[in-house]
Amino acid sequence: MHKVLTTFFLITCLGTNITEGANIFSLLLTPSPSHLVIEMNVIEGLVARNHNVTLLTVIPLKPEWLYPNMKHLQLDSGLIDLDNVIHTTKKSNFNRLANTLPLMREVLASLGKILEDPKILDLMNNRDNKFDLMLHGYMFFDFFFGLAEHFDCPVALIRPNVPSTAILDLIGNPLELSYTMTTRHHVASNPEGFSFRLRNIIATGVENVFMKIRDILSKDMYKKYFPSDKYVSYEKAKERVSLVLFSHHFSEKPVRPLVPGMIEIGGIHLDEETKPLPKDIEEFVSAAEHGVIFFSLGTNVKAKHLQPQTLEKVFNVLSKLPQRVLWKCDDESNVPGNSTNILYRKWLPQADILGHPKTVLFFCHGGKGGITEAKFYGVPMVGLPIFGDQPMNMEEVVMKGYGLSIEHDESLSEEVIRKTVKEVLENTSYRNNVRQFSNLYRDRPLKIKDNAVYWLEYVIRYKGAPHMQSPLKTMSFVEANNLDAYACILLVFYIIALLVKLILKLIINLVCRKCMGKSKRD
Repeated sequence: MHKVLTTFFLITCLGTNITEGANIFSLLLTPSPSHLVIEMNVIEGLVARNHNVTLLTVIPLKPEWLYPNMKHLQLDSGLIDLDNVIHTTKKSNFNRLANTLPLMREVLASLGKILEDPKILDLMNNRDNKFDLMLHGYMFFDFFFGLAEHFDCPVALIRPNVPSTAILDLIGNPLELSYTMTTRHHVASNPEGFSFRLRNIIATGVENVFMKIRDILSKDMYKKYFPSDKYVSYEKAKERVSLVLFSHHFSEKPVRPLVPGMIEIGGIHLDEETKPLPKDIEEFVSAAEHGVIFFSLGTNVKAKHLQPQTLEKVFNVLSKLPQRVLWKCDDESNVPGNSTNILYRKWLPQADILGHPKTVLFFCHGGKGGITEAKFYGVPMVGLPIFGDQPMNMEEVVMKGYGLSIEHDESLSEEVIRKTVKEVLENTSYRNNVRQFSNLYRDRPLKIKDNAVYWLEYVIRYKGAPHMQSPLKTMSFVEANNLDAYACILLVFYIIALLVKLILKLIINLVCRKCMGKSKRD
């Protein structure tokens, strides 16, 4: 009887502990479904631990992302025009920079409307809403931290890519410009040599100029919606950022120092054991004697973003190969051609296909998510980068020998595509290199999702965990770079030099006088 009571008591206590979850306010404003995949896996880890999540997005969620202990609100405002972003970032470096400010203003105007959305206002005006954490899919405008001030809770950021200068500044992480990249405008991927360091400094300087402009715009927006008579200053609100979850792993290099608030979650959406493919796809793949090529340009790149005839050229090459091809398309009724070795689908389980032993090549657009999946499962790549960070992502793939990249411009030809695809298929070094990396990437002490959730709960437990925050968060540029200390040292040396000069001058004068006096006596 005693054992039964003891067991019942333990179950009751454990059950109470498990069901007492934190209240988390999550703002995921990305217009990109591929970014949402990373962010929703963090949410999945939280709801699995029985935390109560109030989630706001600007795009609909997949049915499998709707959890019982999660309240989802799709906002009517704030959806960024992704076509305009793609159009702007497809331009050359100079034109892209010239168009950044107008794009910044347009994005700011779209995001600013979110704070006038009735669903946001209902949350803010309901005094019963108490949140322990704000989980924010970072969108580069910091006026949203006013919401954390309103709800009096710490902030954790999710970044579905490598950390940028803006994020590193928010969490107080050193930049280390001599060997790490901090901006996607810097096209060099190999962090070695004088050329890299020079370009990195210039690129980061340009980025900082735009950050200052962004801060001016964002500060004005903050003052509009979070007036100084009710809320702390814009600068103070930014200090609520306690944690950053970013999609990267040190095995991807370059290795950089990370403060405790920087948590790597690269590959969080992936499992070592893939799920079975749908029956029709599995039958198509299993019958592939020479393996399968997976062709996908992601969810954001559409046919209208490509050069004329690009898909037709790719089809003409892939349809003549002995491999079978799984082709993700926008519209199954409007495809570039028909071939017995190609299966078109509007939706395909990308990770499960890349994890299938029959997959021999990933023909992709160079998005961070897809490249991460290919590296995780050890599949070589051919890339056709279109916009944003895709060219830089593919440059890294080429540099590390995981695949090759094709320039997407008017000169694109079937011959270029054919040579590139055949090189990656037939040269085993690409597969060997990416498989070797896959072993490094998967070797973690904890499951990625468990690690992310642990640190989010840690921040909740310790009310923002001020003890783990970097002093750099609140230091000025002068203080962070010791410019005042160096100036003081230089000033001391300058004063010493003046004193030495004065003393030497006095000694020389005395010696000269003695010499002159002696000459007169002689």
